Amino acid sequence: MGEMLGRKERNQTELFITGSLRQLVPDEHILARVDWVLDLSWLRDEVADLYCIDNGRPGIDPEVAVRLMLAGFLLGLVHVWTSRPM
Repeated sequence: MGEMLGRKERNQTELFITGSLRQLVPDEHILARVDWVLDLSWLRDEVADLYCIDNGRPGIDPEVAVRLMLAGFLLGLVHVWTSRPM
C-alpha cells in the first residue's frame, strides 16, 4: 500500500499528553461509545488508490479524518455554511 497514506496507530501516545487521548474520555461519553462500535478498518483499503505514492507529504490516516468529522458533528462543532447573506 502507498507510503503517502498516513497511519495513526491506536493507543499511540500523543506529543504533549501523557498516555492516549482515549484514556481521558469517560467510558459513558458519546465519543467513547461510538469508538466502541464503529469499525473503520475497511476504510484504508477503500481509499488507498486515491493517495499519491511518490509525491507530496504523507496524508492523514483516513480513519482519523472520518472520526474527527464525526466527532465534530456529534459535539455540534460543525460549521454549516449558508448561501444567505448575514
